[in-house]
Amino acid sequence: MINSADNFKPNVNKLTEYRVRSVMKYIIYCYQQTLLDKKKYDYSKRGRIAQEDYLRNGLVNDYLSKSNNKTYYKNCISDNPFVEITFHPEETKTYIDSETKEERNDKIDISIYESGIQELWSKKTDDEIKFAVECKRINGYDDCKEYIKDIKKFTERPQTTFRLPIEGQIAFIENSSLTHNLVVVDINKKLKGNSTISTLDYLKHHEISDSFLSSYESRHRKNFDNKDVFKIYHLLFDYSSIVLG
Repeated sequence: MINSADNFKPNVNKLTEYRVRSVMKYIIYCYQQTLLDKKKYDYSKRGRIAQEDYLRNGLVNDYLSKSNNKTYYKNCISDNPFVEITFHPEETKTYIDSETKEERNDKIDISIYESGIQELWSKKTDDEIKFAVECKRINGYDDCKEYIKDIKKFTERPQTTFRLPIEGQIAFIENSSLTHNLVVVDINKKLKGNSTISTLDYLKHHEISDSFLSSYESRHRKNFDNKDVFKIYHLLFDYSSIVLG
């Protein structure tokens, strides 16, 4: 089993965080393009696709994976215009169940490959390295329980392949009466009442893009092997004007 934090040197730590933050800044940029385009996602037109997947697919297929947007990432966000970045929705990895010790599927909402991150860790592993982002819809405070389930998943699933000590989460806030501040207060309240998640730092504002106020970070500890510490970057997107139906 791969220990993702083993030999995680400070310089690699800082460089990895820089590159991951650049990826998150790009996701923010694409969200802002969604707003500028006045893009709408009508649930009545989603067919048999789950609502969360419908929004995730729209973000990936309509914005993150578009060549003109990726060119913007290379030239205006990344420090390397030759960097390659790809997005893979619903990618499956393998983890070991802590109770049964059986291998199980771990479905990642958006798995992101960025060649700069790959290069940073190439001497440690020959695995293809992906940055994982989980997504959740939030219509009310009960949905914050579902959001926290992804944090719990990060803490309790030993992966059979390399996993970065940094994760990502996106909230699609569909209710116009719920601000990102209110959602974060409720997430932190629920985290404080959750004895199975080891939280070192609750969600706190962390500026990734100077034109976006709804980004946060938190720190947690794995509950297996060496109890490694990992970080999560959180993006809370206001989708109240984007979602229909």
